[in-house]
Amino acid sequence: MSERTDTLRIGGVYPPVPTFFHEDESLNLETQRRHITRLREKGITNFVALGSNGEAIHLDLDERRAVIAAIREAAGSGAQILAGAGGQSTRETVALCRLASEAGADVALVLPPSHYGGKMGMAVQRAHFLAVADASPLPVMIYNMPANAAGVDLDAETVIALSVHPNIIGMKDSSGNVTKMAEIAAGAREDFTVLAGSAGFLLPAMVVGAKGAIAALANIAPRECLRLVELFERGDLAEARALQARLISVNTAVTSGYGVAGLKAALTLIAHYGGEPRRPLAPLGEGERVRLRSLLAAADLLNAMRPEKAIS
Repeated sequence: MSERTDTLRIGGVYPPVPTFFHEDESLNLETQRRHITRLREKGITNFVALGSNGEAIHLDLDERRAVIAAIREAAGSGAQILAGAGGQSTRETVALCRLASEAGADVALVLPPSHYGGKMGMAVQRAHFLAVADASPLPVMIYNMPANAAGVDLDAETVIALSVHPNIIGMKDSSGNVTKMAEIAAGAREDFTVLAGSAGFLLPAMVVGAKGAIAALANIAPRECLRLVELFERGDLAEARALQARLISVNTAVTSGYGVAGLKAALTLIAHYGGEPRRPLAPLGEGERVRLRSLLAAADLLNAMRPEKAIS
């Protein structure tokens, strides 16, 4: 079990960074480092490697290790790195946690196993996460994302029970169920951290107890996401609501709407790099790119990665 838990504090904005590829689909680690450097210039200090937006499912073990190491190198020793480490077996998940630790990550982000559907009930999930937490060299953060886990949706009772384990330090919840997030924030142990899984509901999540977000939108609108957290923390809810509303449509486009391909296309539009996902994921068509550009313009994000751009 990890010895890092006592000093680790989770909170703030974490972009789940894409994994970048050359045209032949080999890793493009130069662009990987460039993206991290660009985000650091905008004030981002926390990063997620190999999340759903990182196409972890498309990478072999050596590639996983290389991506985490590249992100660590570009982010610097003081940055906080969460790394996707979910597998379909408990044994595989523990191995991925160890790989993440060796490559330089600080926290293992673990999806529930889901392949066997109805056999993956809450009792099975509890046993799995407890076994992983016992064996992982990294603190474990639960990653609840039913859309990427065959509909498996961890309930509040299960998460609260798991929070008792000292090596399970928090949860990223992408389900959008703010009521459940409130229940977990109130019922879990005091230092257990809940993070919203999307910028689309970041403000309501913080209102009920979340401490920030792992948000794809932070890859293309880092300062806006940081600003939303800042506005909430200083109690400026009117401005926070206005900013939250401005971000919703484009957030939907680069998450549930167009997915990884949309996020990479948005990066190409605003930062002139991004590329395409690995097959079988398809890139956006021309009509979709036009629509995406329109959404970015409406949200005033086409220049979001330029250092001279001020946030209104």
